[in-house]
Amino acid sequence: MSSKSQLGWVDFSAEDRDRVKHALKQLSEPGTLDELGIGGLRDGFADLMFPGFSTLQTRAKYFITVPRIIRDYLHLSPALQRKQSAADYLEEQEARLSEVLREKHRYDTQTGISGSSLNKGERVARQPSSTYWVGLRTWKLVNTGGSLRQFLEAIGSSEAFTGSLPGDEGDDSDTLNVTRIVHLDRFVPDWLDKIEITLTASEASFLSEKFKASAQQLSLPCLLELQGLREQALANFEFATLAAWVSNQSSLPDEARDNVAMAQAFSELIYGAHLRFNMILIRYDAREHDTLLEDLAECWEAWRKQAHATPADVLRWLEQTQAKLASHTTLFLTQWADGLIHGASDAELDTLVERQARANKKDRSVLNKPLPEGFAWLGMARLDYRWKQVRTVLSDIQKGLAC
Repeated sequence: MSSKSQLGWVDFSAEDRDRVKHALKQLSEPGTLDELGIGGLRDGFADLMFPGFSTLQTRAKYFITVPRIIRDYLHLSPALQRKQSAADYLEEQEARLSEVLREKHRYDTQTGISGSSLNKGERVARQPSSTYWVGLRTWKLVNTGGSLRQFLEAIGSSEAFTGSLPGDEGDDSDTLNVTRIVHLDRFVPDWLDKIEITLTASEASFLSEKFKASAQQLSLPCLLELQGLREQALANFEFATLAAWVSNQSSLPDEARDNVAMAQAFSELIYGAHLRFNMILIRYDAREHDTLLEDLAECWEAWRKQAHATPADVLRWLEQTQAKLASHTTLFLTQWADGLIHGASDAELDTLVERQARANKKDRSVLNKPLPEGFAWLGMARLDYRWKQVRTVLSDIQKGLAC
């Protein structure tokens, strides 16, 4: 009887570094400036609803191309693998992929192509293999629990991977080979010569099936695929409308629906705080913004009339997401909710918001800086929770299946 081999890594420091880099990159994206320090709870809800996704992912195709490059490397002879590390091969081939896709779609309307604004020979600072790695692991497209660096080091040092022969996903061999490490719809030796950013029907079907087979049972994309609700969900461009739609889908598990409802309640609660924050910014600025201030005040009055979450709701959110917030941020959220319920004055609420912003950012707070030219809004508004990125991936699958 042959024994099945498995390979795994544990290196928490590397994972921590990856998480920090990812968080810092996300905070550099437009609209994610977290002056009130609530990003941990936002990301906690996003991880509950959309595990495997990040704000940096742009197209579903990269869930296919990265495994294809890794598989190509594993198909090289041992001699060729000794000449070039897996990491160097991946970097080289991703740069080549970027150039091929840019040229292929130079004159059409396709978006989300990595490095689309670069010139020939230039490379992006963060390759798709890095930004899509969490999804590749989550959906078992690459069979590993380690970081990208750990995985590449392992396949470069283990002879169990070298010289593997092409196979298909139905290979039931006990040997540790390519098809047990990298999962794809089919083996395509010349795939890079035919590449397009859109999914083929085979690739779209494969990703859909991977979502369905996921162990992430409360993942919204997984549930949408399992219940045939993808197309209906795609009609919702904003997270708020998606949340309203989900609330009416009785076939979805109660816990999944509750997660979406809680996320939407948090988005609305913190939106009011960001409204007040922007009004505070205007008052601190030496220039006149009378029209803008009037518009924000009108939004505030309409928002204040709505029903909002309670301090108990805030504590429930933190328990559900296991988000770790600074103690002053947890206190702020509960006091903000309590103030709204008990009719605190605008001045009292502004004191809460300003105190939180200064406690969170200290001397780096934008309250200490002049507003940029053309100022209209600074920081977060209503939260999206990565729905934009998820919707793009699901749309790519939808279009691919229609081919």
